[in-house]
Amino acid sequence: MKARCYGIHSMKMLVAKFSAGVLLLMLAPGLSNAQSGQGPGTPTPGSTADGSRNYIGTFGQIMVYLRTEDGAPLSNHATPIVRLTSTVSNTPMTNTPFPTGDGWLFTGIAAGNDYEVHVQAVGYQPGRETVTLPNTSGAGASVIVFMRPVDQELVFHPPTGDFVLAPKAQKEIEHALQDLQAGNFTSAHKHGEKAEQLAPGNPYVQYVLGMTYLLAKQWDRAKPYLERSVSIDSRQPTSLLALGTLRYQQGDDDGAVQVLTKAVQLDGTSWKAEWYLACSYLQKKKYAEARDHAEQALKIGKGKAAPIELVLGEAYAGLGQRADAADEFDKFIKDNPKDVNMEKATEWAALMRKPQAINQQASLEAVSLPDAADSRAAVPAPPAVEVPPRADWAPPDIDKVNPFVIEGATCPLAKVLDAAGKNAEDLVANLQEFSATEEYEAVEIKRDGQLERPAGRSYNYMVFIDKTSPLAFQVQELRDQGISPAEIPGRLVDTGVPVLALAFHPMIQDDLEWKCEGLGKWNERPAWVIHFQQRSDRPSVLSVFITPSRQYPLDLKGRAWVSENGGQVLHLETDLVKEIGPVDLKRQHYVIDYDLVSFASHNTNLWLPVSVDSYLQYQGHFLHHYHHFRDFKLFWVGSSQKISRPKDAPPEDTPPQE
Repeated sequence: MKARCYGIHSMKMLVAKFSAGVLLLMLAPGLSNAQSGQGPGTPTPGSTADGSRNYIGTFGQIMVYLRTEDGAPLSNHATPIVRLTSTVSNTPMTNTPFPTGDGWLFTGIAAGNDYEVHVQAVGYQPGRETVTLPNTSGAGASVIVFMRPVDQELVFHPPTGDFVLAPKAQKEIEHALQDLQAGNFTSAHKHGEKAEQLAPGNPYVQYVLGMTYLLAKQWDRAKPYLERSVSIDSRQPTSLLALGTLRYQQGDDDGAVQVLTKAVQLDGTSWKAEWYLACSYLQKKKYAEARDHAEQALKIGKGKAAPIELVLGEAYAGLGQRADAADEFDKFIKDNPKDVNMEKATEWAALMRKPQAINQQASLEAVSLPDAADSRAAVPAPPAVEVPPRADWAPPDIDKVNPFVIEGATCPLAKVLDAAGKNAEDLVANLQEFSATEEYEAVEIKRDGQLERPAGRSYNYMVFIDKTSPLAFQVQELRDQGISPAEIPGRLVDTGVPVLALAFHPMIQDDLEWKCEGLGKWNERPAWVIHFQQRSDRPSVLSVFITPSRQYPLDLKGRAWVSENGGQVLHLETDLVKEIGPVDLKRQHYVIDYDLVSFASHNTNLWLPVSVDSYLQYQGHFLHHYHHFRDFKLFWVGSSQKISRPKDAPPEDTPPQE
């Protein structure tokens, strides 16, 4: 039975981000004649005391949210110091922020400028983020600063006794530890080597040199330094923990137990040492010991050690305590909602609650969780045609993901929908058509996890938006003049994707249910996270599945990241509300990213989809289609241009279909 443990020295928050994009246009705000310096009504430029430029009388406010790497607010003991600097003059602002809710608010800030937020907090490395305050009266902007904790194993503690470091060697070690905190392993090792030349027999120097490789996961190179450090001085808990971590990672569970046991004897507050002891004992199938040390890690580390509930559940399972194991897996699911092992923990909890006849002569292994090698024998498999190629063949359903959001940030849903809706209205009212070069690739993921040879093409792609009446509009698309859907690679053809972002259009909004999940972040920009779903009492309006004989409206749900300032859709993901049984369409997941594209000849900017990933589970097949768009051209009402194949398009050599 395998232990599933985490490398504590390198634990990070995992933020899922899938490549995506769809052709959806959102007009960028802030490009009116007055704001671009053209025509009447242009404000008089001025300058502020800090050297930044603004328009006279135009001021706003900036809200700063401070979060740990896992998205939680900083502890009350962190006592943060938050400062603001103008990027124009590179001098600190004199404005003093005041705490409000769980943020820090700067007021009276000159609008129309970029600022840099600097944060210092006890127990954390310095944080820094850039924020733009729009050039409008009363403008507001938010920025989220994620603070990286200081790893206490990398805080300099001057050695005493026979191992005191000379000043020059100590200085090099301090530099090395600072580099390690910043993740600069190469520079850290150089400083460590200089210290070793000055103090070759010092165990602390050997420890730091070992850490430069351990944190870079270069186990073999870390080993001689850490072993030498422990052999010189075997009473340093930090060195013992590092060596125990290394031995665990290399599969030496007996060796890990040996040094980690001594580490917890010397330092009864080390939840990390207890953690690795639990993992090592679990690997050795000593479930009682694994349980005891996992419980101790939780007792000492509390919330920081919460992910070890998964190990504790496995230990209970190994002991045959199935109900306790299921309860522990449930705790893991509740306490670690964003963990990558959520799905596995859910499966194990259900397995532990499943009635099972157990022979009294059976070993404890008979009631433990299955290893990867025998899991198929222990858990009934679904029909072969429906077995996905691998668990992560596609992103999870949007309702199985909890996106990062700021707790307590008041979300003005009506204003967000209004801003995004106005952008969609402007698009439909003013734009006739646009074109782009599309790089398209279709691939099928086989059930053995292998990929087909991708079938790729390059097309000229065009979208037409036709407002047929004050209450209706149509969106049409084509790839190369005269090409038919049958000529496009893949079992299915993606069409109609541009309309997805028009879900925010006022004509469509009432057909959907909307919910604001909070203030999050996309590509370093604060964004409101908006969930939407087709209303059950309204006809489907966003998508349709077309066969030669009939059409099937698709009820969709989705999540969009809408910029806090301006209402641009930055990212969009959608899923089916329900499967389409008649055509056996079980999944249709779109992931769409947008970027700002400038059209100098028209003196305007548009938010355009730059890439699209679509994942489809159709008639037992698992399909991934990828679209990348470039070389955008904008067409205003009354203009026209013939569309033809790109000159650099590859020859058409579609592989045969199954």
